[in-house]
Amino acid sequence: MTHRGRASKAFVALALAAGVAAAAADVFQTYGLDRQAWSDSFVNSITDRALYAPSLTSKLKGVPPGQRAAVVNALGAAAKAFVGSPEFRTRYAKEYEASLPDDLRPPRSATEIEASTRAEMRKGLTEMEATVKELQGESRKQAEAALAQVRAELDRQMATMGKATAQQAAEERARYEAAKSRPPDPDALSSDPRVALRRSLQLFLKETSGVDFAAETRQVSRERRFARPDYEAKPRAWKMCYRAGPEACDAARAFATGWLAELK
Repeated sequence: MTHRGRASKAFVALALAAGVAAAAADVFQTYGLDRQAWSDSFVNSITDRALYAPSLTSKLKGVPPGQRAAVVNALGAAAKAFVGSPEFRTRYAKEYEASLPDDLRPPRSATEIEASTRAEMRKGLTEMEATVKELQGESRKQAEAALAQVRAELDRQMATMGKATAQQAAEERARYEAAKSRPPDPDALSSDPRVALRRSLQLFLKETSGVDFAAETRQVSRERRFARPDYEAKPRAWKMCYRAGPEACDAARAFATGWLAELK
């Protein structure tokens, strides 16, 4: 990849870190951006607290340095609209639910457990029946006999399921109550997307502080690396800011600072 290509990619990722995900239709049309890819990157960046960037377009790679601040600000403003949308709230809620440890997931009722168990049993039985139908001759007769025994056992289990599901529901409630009483995990994803967004913006500002745009780089194999080892050890966001240039970096940091102030 050329230095220009790396800088363009860094610029896009930098804009994303400042709050870029879903832009207004005209911005997408202008730069040929895939809205779904950008919204995915934005949600993942917030929930994973990492920097993700979607595939780039040639139009976006060609943005000259003098216009990068305007693009960062336009995309950042559109990101605010996305955060306030039902789509974002729904997606964030799903990510939060998936992030919970099993003992912190809302406990199920006995009725819910029974319905889930019955559905799993029926699915397994249906798969077995389909397999038996593919057999021929003596093999099929033996399989059908075995299947009849399975049906009888499932019928027996379903008939006596109530007590077992009630006990399982009680165990889930007990685990849930015990889990709620323990100290919260400081690294856990918050149920409030504003908290997660605030944390991501703070991390971005921390990792892009003090970028030395005059830093020397050198070619190492197929990559360009910083001549100074301490610069090479800097976070990925710092390096992206360096490659994007001061125009994009300053705009991204200013936008992130402003948005962070609004979230307090």
